[in-house]
Amino acid sequence: MGLNWNSTTVAPVMPEPEQVFLAWLIAQPEDGNLRAAAARQANRLAEYAGGHPGPRHLRQLFLDLAAELGGGAAASRAMSS
Repeated sequence: MGLNWNSTTVAPVMPEPEQVFLAWLIAQPEDGNLRAAAARQANRLAEYAGGHPGPRHLRQLFLDLAAELGGGAAASRAMSS
């Protein structure tokens, strides 16, 4: 009982980009525009300026989905700028 001053602090574990992507995908409404929603997420993630590779990988997953659903590689390049 009491305070334990000698315990180590455990940093929170961030989910893998694939886990975030799948959770987002499952949460999408059936009648929604999945390509447009993926493009919006990719555009939001483009603003990330940090050094962690996770958000960049997640953004690529969204870009790949948007390209797969329509617009092909040209749409992917347009969203990547």
